[in-house]
Formats: sequence, structure tokens, C-alpha cells
Amino acid sequence: MRQIARFLNSLSDATNRIMELLVVLLLLSLSILMVVGVFFRYVLNNSIYWSGEVSCILLVFVSFFASTVAYKRGAHIGIDVFMRRLTENGRMYLHLAITVSFLGFWLLVLLESFKLMPMFMIQRTATLEIRYAYVFAVVPVSAAIWILHSLADIASTLQKKKKGTDK
Repeated sequence: MRQIARFLNSLSDATNRIMELLVVLLLLSLSILMVVGVFFRYVLNNSIYWSGEVSCILLVFVSFFASTVAYKRGAHIGIDVFMRRLTENGRMYLHLAITVSFLGFWLLVLLESFKLMPMFMIQRTATLEIRYAYVFAVVPVSAAIWILHSLADIASTLQKKKKGTDK
């Protein structure tokens, strides 16, 4: 169990580092595109016709990928009032229940997103005519990352519980 937890955590950590870098690059690209778009529209009086569509796509990618980073860092909103009142064991079991719920949800999202891909392969974006499947691909990719982080979290929590009971 220790080796599985170690492997999942190292894979989760490496994936998270890649996602952090990707989110920074996407945010930087989005910021530059927005500034250049505003400059062209209001200063040069000649808008970049595709900037709005690309900005929306970048924002979707940033939102999904940044949510995986926030989860890995434990930065999502939580309700501490209940956790503080529980014993150490109670907190661990509640944490496991929540993480298993996340895992189930993201497994469902992953499976259902694959069912929608054929429909999105047909549809194209309005301006650049990019297949929506390329934009929508962020959903199964981020779901897979959430699943990886959840599995690593579950393995770590179980490993800590096992260490606690061995003493």
C-alpha cells in the first residue's frame, strides 16, 4: 500500500506542477490577448475578429485546469465548523467520504464526457470553425486529473490511518 500511495502521490505532484505551469501560461496568453484586443479595437479602430472566441476558450481551459490545482493545494472552499467538532478519526473518515464522493463524481463526468464527444466532433465554433471537441476535451482531461488527485489523496489518507493503527 505504501508503494502505491507513493507512486500515486508522485504522479499527482508531477501532474500538478505541469498544470500550474499551464495555468500560468494560459492566463498570461489570455491577458495579453485581451490587452491587444482592446488596443486594436479602441486605439487602432480595427478589432481582431477572433480574439473574443479565443479568449472564451482560454478562460474555459484556465477554469477547469485551475480547479485541479486548487484541489491539489486544498484551496477549495470548505466548511470547518463541522470538522473542528470531530475527533481525529472522525475528521479522517469525513475527509475520506468527501474524497470518495469527488472521485465518484469525476468518474461519472469522465465517462459521460466521452459519450458527448461524437456530437462535439460535428459542431464547430462560429469564428475560427474549430471543432468543439477540441475545446470540450478540457472536461475529460481535467476529470482524469481530479481522479488522479483523489486517488492519491485516498491512498495517502489510508496510509496515514494504517500508520496510526500500527502504533
